[in-house]
Amino acid sequence: MNQLHYREQGTSIRTLFLVGLCIALMFVDQRFNHLEVVRSNISLVLSPIRYLVSLPAITGSWANEWLSSHIELLNENSALKAKGRILNARLQKMQVLKAENTRLRNMLGSSRKLADQVIVAELLSVDQNPYRQLIEINKGTFDGVELGLAVIDDFGVMGQVIHVNQYTATTILISDPEHAIPVQFIRSGTRSVAFGNGSVDQLELRYLPATADIKVNDQLVTSGLGGRFPADYPVATVISITKDLTHGFVSVLAKPLARLDSSREVLVVKSNNGLAAE
Repeated sequence: MNQLHYREQGTSIRTLFLVGLCIALMFVDQRFNHLEVVRSNISLVLSPIRYLVSLPAITGSWANEWLSSHIELLNENSALKAKGRILNARLQKMQVLKAENTRLRNMLGSSRKLADQVIVAELLSVDQNPYRQLIEINKGTFDGVELGLAVIDDFGVMGQVIHVNQYTATTILISDPEHAIPVQFIRSGTRSVAFGNGSVDQLELRYLPATADIKVNDQLVTSGLGGRFPADYPVATVISITKDLTHGFVSVLAKPLARLDSSREVLVVKSNNGLAAE
């Protein structure tokens, strides 16, 4: 019991001594600043420890800032990509509209050069195979379309109307195997008939005299004979000539000038009152 009392008394004396020492050091430091160097050295030694203690918080803050910036960049990148896709789609649409406006201007320019009255129409459907070459347009008797009227685009003759109702009409193309169109060579004046063979890239001129003045690249126009097509409309260009020396005939292949497989707008020429070839 006495040992415990002495131990507690010794602890109290040491505590009072340390408190007194601290008070004395504080008084000396306040009055004379003798401990400034010691405090600076201690602070220098403790700086790495303070840095290590604060490192997790600094790292967390940096990681959070980096992650936030990265997410913002990803969102901005996604938004820019989406905007880019929209702009590309609009640009493609603008290019299509520009091409369509160019075609319409060309057609209107062509119609101004024509003495005949024309009706502007658009394609509704296409039926093209080696045995039948037909297109349907969005104009009919309500718009003045009649049987037998010639149909052209801004490059040349496409065909003629064979069926018509109030709001639509069916046109047989000059490339149809059952169609024939009277033509004339511009350079020589030679007349012939161009037959369709089921290909939108070829017309056939058969059994021409071997003495006929015909050359590759000669231009063909409608002759106006037969009363089915008005005269002087562009039809085709000669691409090959085959001579049959045995029988004394010449066969010619010509490429249609009209865009039979790609034109979307056409002109119906109202000067022709004949009927379509069956």
